[in-house]
Amino acid sequence: MKENILIFGGNSFLAKAFNEKYKDVYAIQNVYRNDQSQQLNFDFESDDTERITAELKDNYKAVLFFQGLTPSVGAKDISAEHFLRMLKINLVTPALLIKGLAGKLSPGALVLFISSVAKKKGSFDPAYGSAKAGLTGLMHSLANAYPQLRFNIVSLGLVENSPVFNNMTEGFRQKHAGRMFNNEFIKAEDVVNVVAELVNNQSINRTDIEVDGGYN
Repeated sequence: MKENILIFGGNSFLAKAFNEKYKDVYAIQNVYRNDQSQQLNFDFESDDTERITAELKDNYKAVLFFQGLTPSVGAKDISAEHFLRMLKINLVTPALLIKGLAGKLSPGALVLFISSVAKKKGSFDPAYGSAKAGLTGLMHSLANAYPQLRFNIVSLGLVENSPVFNNMTEGFRQKHAGRMFNNEFIKAEDVVNVVAELVNNQSINRTDIEVDGGYN
């Protein structure tokens, strides 16, 4: 019998890549945002975490948080509304979801967050950089509260063909490439392979793995 994997942000770039490669390995349940053609829908900006957690089944081997919000507002144009929106999507709602899901996860189950090199280099969007940096504190705090679960982060460099990649000018792309191994962008397949390893490797816990080509 296939083990259950729960993905939030099922219509995201990385979720699609994970589904494509591992759909025959795991029983993957995707939660989508505002896609009424799908059975499970949830908006990370909403407050109905209790509703969605009640709809989900039990015995998940992993919960993968692939939801996100593309950086879009520079420091000179930042607003409280945008900042709070970024924090809610990346930090607040995931914390509330784990509160509701903890009893539905198998012992040793993985909870995975996706961060970015922006946590250490900053971002033109301060809200984005702050939210990604905040995942470290969230990971350790939740690990303290739920010691029966494993919490990990994968921090990414610029992933080829991702929404962030596609929204960049060619100049910005090459600037990123120049700071990564072999001047190459991160491949989505490499990212999901690391995620799959984390799902199965019970020895990896409270770790932030940087899949960023040695970004410097």
